[in-house]
Amino acid sequence: MAKFDAETLIKYATQTEKALTDKTLSALGNLSPDVVLHQEAFTLNHDIKGEAEVKKYLQTYFDKYEFEHDTLNYAVNPDTSCSFALSYDKNVHLKNKGSLPAEAVKPASTIGIWKQKYGSDGKVTDIFFYRQMSSDELYSKVKDPSKAASASDADIKDLVQFRGEELKKDTLAEAKTDNKRYDQLMKAAKTFSSVWQDGKTELAKPVLAEDVVSRDLLFGNEIKGYENWSKMVHGIFENWEANNEISDYAVSYCGSKAFIHWSNRGKESKTGKENNLKGMSLLIFGDKDKASRVLSFRQPLASERPHVMKEE
Repeated sequence: MAKFDAETLIKYATQTEKALTDKTLSALGNLSPDVVLHQEAFTLNHDIKGEAEVKKYLQTYFDKYEFEHDTLNYAVNPDTSCSFALSYDKNVHLKNKGSLPAEAVKPASTIGIWKQKYGSDGKVTDIFFYRQMSSDELYSKVKDPSKAASASDADIKDLVQFRGEELKKDTLAEAKTDNKRYDQLMKAAKTFSSVWQDGKTELAKPVLAEDVVSRDLLFGNEIKGYENWSKMVHGIFENWEANNEISDYAVSYCGSKAFIHWSNRGKESKTGKENNLKGMSLLIFGDKDKASRVLSFRQPLASERPHVMKEE
């Protein structure tokens, strides 16, 4: 696997974010012919394979919705040749409302995390895109949309205050990276991820602030405080036994956020069924040594889906 430096990876990520901001695919010239957009089992239930099909999927989104796209952070991991981008789409709404009810067509802002992996030629081989659902998607996919999450003005304001320095400067050279801070946050991300292997939340105590706020970006659950977060994780592992954990990590260029893309293969104790537990998490440190916020997307387990999602 070829290794690229941080600036090169951010440059590659910027090309994709430009395409999403301008709503045009002309900026998206770095996709591999065999690129895969991987399903995440809430907005997308199957993989999309090939450059033409991925572009078609994105163009369909551009044609379907009005929205304003804003990038808040880039994060990279040169060791695994990947980049992450944190962004939000403001006032997402259907261009053609048809006969849908008011709750399905109201504008909603959505937070998303876009991850790309790169081949030795610098082209994107894999895309993982986790985002909140638009109003019409909530209406068509979720049994009780009132319990699902979209981004409020307060959420956006909160994230914008942590906008990465790499997006405030004219050049990356002006946004100095701190190698010591990078290593610190990379270690914190790996520690946090290890909790999802066996549910041992005490491992995360050096990483999370006592008053940490953890939020599920898909279903809106908000948990305040380390102790309550710990209870939530223990509750999941009462019905979950992981046997194979795979994670990827990245730290924002100026060292204020850590991104984690995690996937566990395991078994649900209530049903005995093999299943995947996967998602993305964002740890927000700001200038502190412990994370004050945790934002996560988590794919519903098979046993959870009938309770929260409509049948396709």
